[in-house]
Amino acid sequence: MVGACQAALRLAAAGLARLVRPVGALALLVLALAAGPAAAGDGIPGARIWLEIERHDRPPFVQEMVLVRVRGAFTVPIALQKLEPPDLAGFRVLPIGKDYWGEVDDDGRQALGMVRSFALFPQRSGELTIGSFVHRLTIVGASGGRETVDLATDPATLTVAPAPVAEGAWWLPASALTVTDSWSVAPEALAIGQSTRRTVTIEAAGVTDDQLPPAPTLRTPKLIAFAAAPERETVVAVTPPPTSREARRQSLAKPGRYREILAPDGVRAKVVYAWEIRPTTDEAVDLPAVEIPWFDTAAGLMRTAVIPARTVSVAPLGPSLDDMERALGIVGPPEPPRGGGLADLAFAALVFLASFAATVTAVRRPPGGGRGRSWLPARGGRPARPASETGRRPR
Repeated sequence: MVGACQAALRLAAAGLARLVRPVGALALLVLALAAGPAAAGDGIPGARIWLEIERHDRPPFVQEMVLVRVRGAFTVPIALQKLEPPDLAGFRVLPIGKDYWGEVDDDGRQALGMVRSFALFPQRSGELTIGSFVHRLTIVGASGGRETVDLATDPATLTVAPAPVAEGAWWLPASALTVTDSWSVAPEALAIGQSTRRTVTIEAAGVTDDQLPPAPTLRTPKLIAFAAAPERETVVAVTPPPTSREARRQSLAKPGRYREILAPDGVRAKVVYAWEIRPTTDEAVDLPAVEIPWFDTAAGLMRTAVIPARTVSVAPLGPSLDDMERALGIVGPPEPPRGGGLADLAFAALVFLASFAATVTAVRRPPGGGRGRSWLPARGGRPARPASETGRRPR
């Protein structure tokens, strides 16, 4: 009897163990899912990431480009990876190129390196925080199993200075700026009714196209100026990758919002303004110079770019007839104008009356002339006879 009870207890215990085992495993799975991937701080053995910020010896100004790079070095096998940027409040963010992976030296060890670059444009002054970038990795362990870990960069604080210009003034912080002014026809030598096309091109590094200044004003009552639609472009400059096959593959052009060029990392912008200009007078019209103030972020100085002043005029067609006659000695130099007065008016009236009387006398028929006779003398000094007296039919 005792043996039968012990056997029953053993069977009940075995059944309970079979029931508890899956329940415990399920509980552990739920706890693991709730906890998420293992947090690794700034790194784990064989994997780490960090943040690099390009800084000057001064705080950046509002709207000045700040380059930020997230770098990583890994000696563990990586199956999957995803870099998640933080919510960068107070910044305008523009990715620079794509992720680049390649071999790097990590404290004397050969490792797989990663870099991703961003251009940050602070939109207000004060203390702005750059949160942690999280790199989610799925790594392969020594036994072949996979594990998901999160690597995070340390947060950083950026002190941003206000723009050093008067309120309402255009603020343009750039590392370089050029202005070109071209004309389809020289504005000082236009023909009558001819137009010329003026093109002003502004190019800058470290800004987007919407940061470039508006078109200068060309309003004058003596010119007709039709402005064309401005042409704007922003390109992303990416540092040329190393000359390896993998680097060339990664640098292949991919669809994106901005066109990419090979140049030091950053952003470059261009705007083209154009006008069709035609003078409405033969007088010369002066277009004043236009100054474009900008802040040189590389030198830390305010500079001024100048669109030069130009003159728009109709070219003379050549010397006048009077000028040529005087040059050939046909006529003398022009007489100086007389002063006005009643005497001059009376003299002009007498000349007019005398001319009128002489004209009337010349067109009158000579006295004694027969009807139908001409008062003009015929050849040989004899008066011409009318056609009715010669017997000939008038032609």
